[in-house]
Amino acid sequence: MAIIGLGNALTDILVQLPDESILQELGVERGGMYLIDGKQHRRMMDRIGHLPQSMAAGGSAANMVSGVATLGTQAAYVGQIGADTTGEAFRRCQQRKRIEPLLGVSEATPSGKCISMVLPDGERTMLTYLGAALEIGTQQLTPANMRGHKVLFVEGYLLNCPDVIEPAMRTAQEAGVAVALDAASFTVIREFKDYADRLIDRYVDILFANEDEAAALTGTDIPEQALEMLARRCGIVVVKVGAKGSLIAHGGERYRIGTIDARPVDKTGAGDLYAAGFLHGFAKGLSLRQCGEMGAVVSSKSIEVIGAELPERVWDSIRPLIAKIEAGESVVRS
Repeated sequence: MAIIGLGNALTDILVQLPDESILQELGVERGGMYLIDGKQHRRMMDRIGHLPQSMAAGGSAANMVSGVATLGTQAAYVGQIGADTTGEAFRRCQQRKRIEPLLGVSEATPSGKCISMVLPDGERTMLTYLGAALEIGTQQLTPANMRGHKVLFVEGYLLNCPDVIEPAMRTAQEAGVAVALDAASFTVIREFKDYADRLIDRYVDILFANEDEAAALTGTDIPEQALEMLARRCGIVVVKVGAKGSLIAHGGERYRIGTIDARPVDKTGAGDLYAAGFLHGFAKGLSLRQCGEMGAVVSSKSIEVIGAELPERVWDSIRPLIAKIEAGESVVRS
């Protein structure tokens, strides 16, 4: 096994918004992630029931391992589902993709769901009912089970679960497994900034953040400055800058990675799939530039479809580009 994902097992409910009026009505910032309880979830479902929507297995770490597995890297996933049809559909989805589902089951709590509201420009704002996902444990993440793996990928949404996220990172570190953290959302980082700093300084080997998350972590909205500040604190730092691509730092190395042409429809899961491409290359021992280009290809293609579940035709267009990068050819715009 190469990559283990640890995160909130959620079913995504993708809703197409005609404009920002509902966001303004709710008092939420576009692009953020907000936790809601079961009552709020039911109220929201009533509010958006008339709008176009679809459902898919999701959650940040789950999206990432799905992408990694589809690219051909072995993957496992640790999360918690409910004893319901939603949870069982989540398990079957992972098995179909040849991901090892290390899932706990909550008998009394429903499976978690995420309402992902997508604006016409592709930006998404998330309202998350965690449900059973909150009951996640780390029983499967023993040092013996971790040894021989390449990376433990942890989604930043688990920053509100200190009894899970820190023991998992500590165990990975003790087992010689690289710890990757995705910063998740600027709203999450703002709320748990001190704890995120602690984890980054003590455990994190690979940090993924977009420019808003990097700003929340460092206090500067200049991505290049944020990159330098974060690079002093952990081994590999990736700052994603949207259509401009991504910035990567490792020791004295610096890379600016471009993108490929894409027509954005929905940015749901784009960051997760960037991490999938990057870690697929990392697991194969490729250079950081190659890892970054793989991330760029997968994320660029992902925003052209609704949701983080990419149809096979999209993967068919991704694989030849990944093969070219692996062969040493650059496929992104500089």
